[in-house]
Amino acid sequence: MANFLLLTHIYPPAVDGGSKVIAKMGEYLNKQGHSILAVTSNCTSTDDFSKPIHKEITHPPNIISLPVITLLHRPFRLLGKFFPSFKTLSKGPVFKSLPLRQIINFHPDYIIAGPLPTTIIIYAKFIQLFTKSKLIINPCFHPQDPDFQTPLLLSLLKKSDYLWCLTNYEKKYFQKYLKIQSPQYIVHGLGVDTSFIINKSKISFPKNPNILFIANFSAHKRTELLIQSFCEILKNHPQTSLTLMGQKTLYFPKIQSILRNLPSDTKKKIKIIFKPTQEQIKKAIDNSTCLVLPSVHESFGLVFVESLARGKPIVAANTKQSSEVLNTLHGGQTFTPDNLSSLTNTILKLTKSPKLAKDLGLKGYNIVSKSYTWDKIGEHICKKLAI
Repeated sequence: MANFLLLTHIYPPAVDGGSKVIAKMGEYLNKQGHSILAVTSNCTSTDDFSKPIHKEITHPPNIISLPVITLLHRPFRLLGKFFPSFKTLSKGPVFKSLPLRQIINFHPDYIIAGPLPTTIIIYAKFIQLFTKSKLIINPCFHPQDPDFQTPLLLSLLKKSDYLWCLTNYEKKYFQKYLKIQSPQYIVHGLGVDTSFIINKSKISFPKNPNILFIANFSAHKRTELLIQSFCEILKNHPQTSLTLMGQKTLYFPKIQSILRNLPSDTKKKIKIIFKPTQEQIKKAIDNSTCLVLPSVHESFGLVFVESLARGKPIVAANTKQSSEVLNTLHGGQTFTPDNLSSLTNTILKLTKSPKLAKDLGLKGYNIVSKSYTWDKIGEHICKKLAI
């Protein structure tokens, strides 16, 4: 049995796909008899890294939640305009202290850390100097986002022992364009708990089309584009509704401004749920026609497998990584990124053709339920580590 130190910026029940990957891997390893110690922040969201007051999250004893320094983020952002490494320091938690002695006494054999572009892998590399552990980084890499490619982060990726890539495109990008050759590569996407997978006989679609969005309300998720598309759809299909689920961010007021200026009849057809629970997510997917994620920066998209685990098809932007995911899962269709008419027409293909929506949902369901559970992913990772 091995000791695993998990490092991530926030931890469930805080809502974040990148941290959930680390947490779920920890759950699997713990079930297999390995010892787990997690180090994270006591924040409820990534916005809390720069807010002076926030509600703290408490965790079980084997999860160390650390307070953060918020005053440094603004100067780090300013310095980041001239010195890229400081930009990284403004993207993640800056801990007030680090329980280094407790970590050393834990004797970790492996450190699993991520995602980028947060400060977490900086802490991981620092801890590795004292523990001599093997470092596994799960970057959740967005090639289109320059924040992921600062010299500091790239140098740390090169010095890792393993890189857990979520797509083959990510691996090839690291090798071909970033010249990262030395780490051992592990390639596997994300998963769901087996309890999240619906019984195939219970998959159903609503009488009136319902479009579902699940993500943080960040700029790169393109929520505004979906709202615009929904307004276009309503012109000829007034029975359609839209459900927006996710966590507020500092960007949300811009989305809120758009919603506030919509006609009252349109507002009535839009439902918003903040910080959804797993049960709320299940129910929302079950009551939807399709999941739409217009994001232009996506490493894999945890909501892709969650939607298909409930038998519902996906609409995603035609980026390299999202296209690879949908080609692998066979459960959806893509549209031209940031193109309103392309998004609208792609959604209408599914909402106007229940048979197409059902067929795509079932294709994806069969693949996800067989190969994309956290247990299957855990088995794959452990096999690569030979433990």
